[in-house]
Amino acid sequence: MSAKKITIRDVARHAGVSVGTASRAMNAAPGVMEQTRKTVQAAAQDLGYRPNAAARALRSRSSRLIGCLFSDLENPLYMRLFNSLQDRWAEAGFVTLMTSSSGRLEREHRAIATFAERGLDAIVIAPGHEADPELVRLLTAFPGPIFVVDRDTPVEADRLLFDHAGAMRLAVNHLAGLGHRRILPVFSHVTTRPGLMRHAGFDAAMRAADLPLGPRVEPETPNSPVFDEVRAALSAPDRPTAMVVQGTRVLSSALNALANLGLRVPEDVSLVAIGDSALTEDHVPPITSLRLDREAMVDVIVNRVLMQIRDGRSDVQDSLLEYELIERASCARLT
Repeated sequence: MSAKKITIRDVARHAGVSVGTASRAMNAAPGVMEQTRKTVQAAAQDLGYRPNAAARALRSRSSRLIGCLFSDLENPLYMRLFNSLQDRWAEAGFVTLMTSSSGRLEREHRAIATFAERGLDAIVIAPGHEADPELVRLLTAFPGPIFVVDRDTPVEADRLLFDHAGAMRLAVNHLAGLGHRRILPVFSHVTTRPGLMRHAGFDAAMRAADLPLGPRVEPETPNSPVFDEVRAALSAPDRPTAMVVQGTRVLSSALNALANLGLRVPEDVSLVAIGDSALTEDHVPPITSLRLDREAMVDVIVNRVLMQIRDGRSDVQDSLLEYELIERASCARLT
């Protein structure tokens, strides 16, 4: 039998099921038993059947594609998130596409427009320009569900927001409980929700703990080096005795500044990192970190997106994900 002439009817006959069952099994539709799905897929493989993706999309009005737009793939959070999302959605029969804007607005415009042109079923976004009018217009015109990750983008969409204010309270209260009063914040003041909320949350936590607000280091981007700025702050006569530092690249730069000055963690400076990574776990000493529950994050995104694809647009909701303080050996009591 020629592969070009093979149809879903041939697959159904070979598998011993109805055409409808074979079609649902090939499209990973709900309601098909796992053994039946495997039998149909094996029959399709035996016959060399290749479904026409374009025709299938037209019939079902589904491309079986989900897009992700993240502002910065040097952020380990986004790469790990994408890997988990694509694994979970693959189980439901979807392919996940990813693009990064590297903070460039025109890339974000082009990505959203392309996602719409290609008929993607849904998109997950964490843009670098959350309130840009053209970006908002493109998102509003997108025909499928949208899921926003930790941004205040004004569109009708499900959102998962991170509790940055709560994270700052955890960090400041932990360091204050060890006797630290001069705490140096080292995180970017970008005009997206994470940067804005961290600074506001840090200031509020310091005031609540009756601690003075002092100098701060604000890298231009989440990956900007801060060596000179941190070195200058820690060279002052009344230098900070503790730091709260974001990310991986910024954290690495701050650690280099400490080493350059001959300062030790935690004997001379206590340290809390925003975000958990291989660096915080493997550093000597291991670094106390503010960590998000990635599995909880993935569950919310996957389940809400699949529900919206299955049921069409419905009431959208905001979910809040809290940080957990992972205590390691980088913080010491001030003597």
